[in-house]
Amino acid sequence: MPMTLPPLYKYLDVSGAKLTLGNRTFKHAKPSDFNDTEDLTIQSIFAEDTEVALKKIASGFTDVILRHLNEEPTCSSPMKEKIKVIQQIYRANPGAANLVRAELMNADERIYDIEYHRKQAQAHIAEINEFMQGYRVLCVTAHKDSERMWTEYAENHKGVSLRIQPNLAKDSKFQLFRPVTYREKRPPLYEDTLEFGASSLFGDHEAQYRVTTERIIYTKTLEWQHEGEYRLVIPIRENEKPWDTLPYHPEEITELYLGLDMKKSDIEDIIGKARTVNRDIALFRAKRDGGGKLVFDQL
Repeated sequence: MPMTLPPLYKYLDVSGAKLTLGNRTFKHAKPSDFNDTEDLTIQSIFAEDTEVALKKIASGFTDVILRHLNEEPTCSSPMKEKIKVIQQIYRANPGAANLVRAELMNADERIYDIEYHRKQAQAHIAEINEFMQGYRVLCVTAHKDSERMWTEYAENHKGVSLRIQPNLAKDSKFQLFRPVTYREKRPPLYEDTLEFGASSLFGDHEAQYRVTTERIIYTKTLEWQHEGEYRLVIPIRENEKPWDTLPYHPEEITELYLGLDMKKSDIEDIIGKARTVNRDIALFRAKRDGGGKLVFDQL
């Protein structure tokens, strides 16, 4: 069920405003177009260095098998068959598990072939990041009066902000906006190395994929926290031609905020286009109050 959304706004420069209103479409960017070049990417597989993660996985392997001793493995063949054999051995001889655990914990570091696994991890990261380029993203904000947003995304107050209000009766895609979570660093592919070991052998892989993908999509670093971002993310389906614009229902553009430094000719043009889209659109003009704060007068 879609979440309850706050009022959401899209900042646009003059050119973007005219295209958005004139074509009745929003541009949905691909990740490589973002200002934040690390957005919608992963930078690491695990939270730890590869060597540390491999040791964790190896030392925890036996305990994972014992916790799932009577469960059907969900990993693919031939690993699935190998896990079944190990389960059978541990059921028949519980003492074997302790011997294997001791061997894995005391194994020579050379058996891990660290450099090989580092290269594999780098290749996997590159593959995932390339896959994420197949998503299209519409970014909006919950802040209509952000000085930084007006400066950075609305052409230094020469552009506009549009309020987007989803039409629930038409099952609008804009119901699917979700908030971004901000954290110190980009998340690794797997937050918990030991849990990765268990879920890769016995977990619900589809559910794990959804959780992992959503974490990549809806997480940004703290330097972007001022944006208060919500985003609508849509994958390009298999065999679908790439696209970068999608239409909206005209009545979903409910409010137009004009920047305080807009040219008169741009104001007239953009208001005309906005009223052609939605004759009931509410119009506002930015100004500064006595304390220099950004406020809006309804026209």
